[in-house]
Amino acid sequence: TMNNSIIKAHNLLCESAEDEMVLCESWYHGTPDSREVDKNGFADKKDTITYIEDPQKLKIHQDKMQDARDNGDMDEYHKLLDMTSDFKKSYTYIKPVFLSDKRQVASTYADANRAFDYQNANESTYEVEVNCNKIATIKAIGDRFRFISVDKVKKGFMASNISEDEIDKTISMFNFYVANNKGISTDVLSAIGSFLGFDCVDVVGVLDSYNGGRVRSTVKMVLKPSTIKIKK
Repeated sequence: TMNNSIIKAHNLLCESAEDEMVLCESWYHGTPDSREVDKNGFADKKDTITYIEDPQKLKIHQDKMQDARDNGDMDEYHKLLDMTSDFKKSYTYIKPVFLSDKRQVASTYADANRAFDYQNANESTYEVEVNCNKIATIKAIGDRFRFISVDKVKKGFMASNISEDEIDKTISMFNFYVANNKGISTDVLSAIGSFLGFDCVDVVGVLDSYNGGRVRSTVKMVLKPSTIKIKK
C-alpha cells in the first residue's frame, strides 16, 4: 500500500544517512551485559567532568605565568601555578546512552568479553525508541565518533539555535585541555549537550563501532536515558 511504500522509503533514507539529516524509524543499542537493562530498563546515571568556568580569565592568568617565567621570577611563577586549579570547576551531568541507526554497528558493542562479569554476562542488542524534545544535529561525515571536528560540532549547535558566541565559549570551557582545539571527545560532547539543555545529540555520518568502524552511521547520544523504551 501507499503507507507501506512511504515507510520503506523512509527506512532506506535512514540506512543511507550520510550527507542529509534524516529521522530514523529504528534505533539500536548493544551491550556486553543486558541483565541490568532487562531488570530496570535504561537508568539515568551521573558522571562528572572538569571544566574552566571563565576561559578568558584563565588565559590572562597563563599570560602572567609566562611573563613571570620569562623574567626569571620563579617565586611568582610557582605562586601563580598553585592558583591555576582555582579556575577549574566540576560539572555533573547524566551519562548518555549511545544508540545507532544500524543494528550491525550497535552489535559490535554487544561482546560479553567486555563485561566485568564476563562469565555470566548476557550480551544483547536492543531495538529501542526514544522521544527527544530538544535535539542538536551534528553532521560529521567521515569523522571517527570518538573524536569529532570542533568546526562540525560548532556548526551543529549553531544550526540548533545556539549562538556562535555561546557555543564558542562552551567549547572553550569544556575542551580546554585539547591542544590546538582540533577535536572533541564523546564525553566532552555529552557534557556540552547537557550544559546547553539538549535531550539528545545526533551525530550523522560518523564511522563508529567498538573497534573503530568503517561504516557510516548516525549515533544518537541520549542525554536522558530513562526516556528510552525497549521495543517488544
